[in-house]
Order: sequence, then C-alpha cells, then structure tokens
Amino acid sequence: MNKIERGSTLIVVLVILVAITIMGSLAIRSSITSLKVVTMGQAQQLMMQNSDAALFQVENPDRLGRNMAINGMFGYIKGEDNIGKELVFCYRASESEFFKLSRASLIAWNGNTVSNSELGSAGFCRIEDSYFSTNRKTVITQVAIKAADMTEAEAFAYMQKGTDPDGSKIDPAQSYTVHARTIFPALAPSTVTNASIDNCFKQHFNSIPATKVAEVDLELTNEKAKPATGAGAQNPTTISNLELAKKTVSACLSNLGVPTHTQVATYALLQHLAK
Repeated sequence: MNKIERGSTLIVVLVILVAITIMGSLAIRSSITSLKVVTMGQAQQLMMQNSDAALFQVENPDRLGRNMAINGMFGYIKGEDNIGKELVFCYRASESEFFKLSRASLIAWNGNTVSNSELGSAGFCRIEDSYFSTNRKTVITQVAIKAADMTEAEAFAYMQKGTDPDGSKIDPAQSYTVHARTIFPALAPSTVTNASIDNCFKQHFNSIPATKVAEVDLELTNEKAKPATGAGAQNPTTISNLELAKKTVSACLSNLGVPTHTQVATYALLQHLAK
C-alpha cells in the first residue's frame, strides 16, 4: 500500500513540474513579445521624429533664399533639364550644413530604366557611421526632392490669390514634393546585408508616376514575350533593370523587412524678382 502511494506522489510531482515549465515558457514568450512591441514602438517614434527633423530643416525660413539658389536644393532641381528627376541627399548628424550640392545625387530616367550616376553617389545613404542622422547611430534618413512639371499644371495653380506674375514681379510658382525616409537598420532581419539596404537607396525612385509604371510594364511584357534562346532572345539584364525600375525605395525596403518611416510634404514656392 505504501509503495503505491509513493508512486502516485512521483506522478503528481512530475505533472506539477511540467505545468510549471509550460507556464514559465509562456511567460518568457509573452515577455519577449512585449519587449519586441515596445522596441518597435520606440523605433517608430525615433524614426518619425527624425523624419520630422529633416522636414523642419527643409522648411527653415533662414535657409530658403540659399535653397532657392541655382546650387540649392530647390533651385537646382527646378531647372528644365531636371524635371522628373529626384535630388537625393542623406541627412547627416556629423555635418554642420543640412544640404550641399557636392553631397547630393540624382535619380533620373534613362528611357525606362534608372540612372544614378549624374552627380555621383555621395548623396545616397549607406550603412556607415558618417551617414547616420543622429550621434546615437541608430537611424538613417534620406531626403529626396522632386520638382513638378508645371507645364502640365492647371492655369494659375499654386499662385497666391490676387497676384499678377508680371505686375507684382513674381516668378511663376513651382511645386515640389519632398520625401523624408528614415530607417532603423539594426532592427532589420539578420539575413539582410548592408549592401542590399544601400542598393534600395541608390537604385530606386521614391515615387513613380502611374504613366511611367505603365510604360515600364509594357516594355517588360514585350521583353519577356521574346524567345528564351536564339535570334532576338530575351535579355536577362534588360529584364532585371526594368523590374528594378518599377520598384520604389519604400517597396524595396519593405521587401527586405527593414523598419521604415516616411513623411511626404508638398510645397509651392514663389520668388519675388528685384533689380
């Protein structure tokens, strides 16, 4: 009788140990999940603040005159030759000046593929110490500025009400779209390389017009319709370049699983002309 009782006690103790183990595992899993949620919440807050800071610098009234100069962020991209292109630069904590043309790059269309060599590569953000936006070296912010083609704008669009471009010496209004895109590279999946993140920044537009996407899709369809081998065969490089061209920076980073926050602002700027 005593032997049976001792055997029952062992079984009860084992059941209790299993229950404690399961409860402990669930508690640990819950704690890890909560930690991840809190970490991502803090990361999102930090990325949002950094994107805000970049836009505040863009809107700084003390720099507006300088930014409208021929080598300023707005003045340069406004040129007729630069319509449809994106002027890109990295918001760096180590630099005293927010924008320098010598630290900027251009993303442009070369037919239906992307070209990024016009101003060099200094403006594209990369995972290096000098490119982080804060001294804590946690987030990186890339700013992209695009000037709208005002020849297609509605008559008198963006003009201040009651003004006359000739009589009031006002230069025609120009509309700009600014993307401030911030990433938190340390929270990217461990399988993602720094080079792949760098390529997202330097190989893609921040926004692509629907008409351009349609053009790229049509050319891509025609290229894939060619035979795999023989005369007039498909060109794998052409297909790869076209597929890259239709993907935005945001889509590229999302596919990699890199935490990202983007703020987009549109500005209409006027200049008073004076002798």
